[in-house]
Amino acid sequence: MSLLVALGCTACGTAAPSDVRPSEPRSSAETPRIPVSSVAPRPPLQTVPTTVIPLSTVESPRPDGAGIFTDPATVSAEWLRQWCTLDWREPMNANLDRAARYQTSSSAKDDRREGDTEDTYRSMREQQLSSGCDEVTAMPSPEAPQSADVAYLVLSARRVNSAAGVAFEAEQVRSARRVLRQTDGRWLVDTRVEAG
Repeated sequence: MSLLVALGCTACGTAAPSDVRPSEPRSSAETPRIPVSSVAPRPPLQTVPTTVIPLSTVESPRPDGAGIFTDPATVSAEWLRQWCTLDWREPMNANLDRAARYQTSSSAKDDRREGDTEDTYRSMREQQLSSGCDEVTAMPSPEAPQSADVAYLVLSARRVNSAAGVAFEAEQVRSARRVLRQTDGRWLVDTRVEAG
């Protein structure tokens, strides 16, 4: 995740460099960055920075328990919600642990290979970085064939990044995924696919 933190020294009248960026954790979802604003205005700006719209506190109803696994779009949306939620107070790759419940073991292993490292996790904790998603959608890919046991979905969400509890950036997260029906009837998110 690309996180921009601008720090200012109000007592001395100077500002720290505004182009400092923490190292980027790797992820299994494609994440085009759409920065909305920074944490603090940089002098001598005369305009008021755009405010990042916080995450919605009202969640849309979601199926509980086994109901999540009965539909490829529902399980994919829940996978993305879990994958997308990061908090510096959690153990390293806790988001991947939560998301693994909704995906095949091979897909979970792929995500783990691209997850946080000790260095990226340390950077996240030092900056008290957190992320969450809303506006989650899972739509059938118009380019890919669908069948009774295989679905191809384009997943998207708005991710809001925060540092020390202050939202400073919103970005669009997108991933195209294959979703497979298992022998027990459950749908699980599988590998990332190239979207046409």
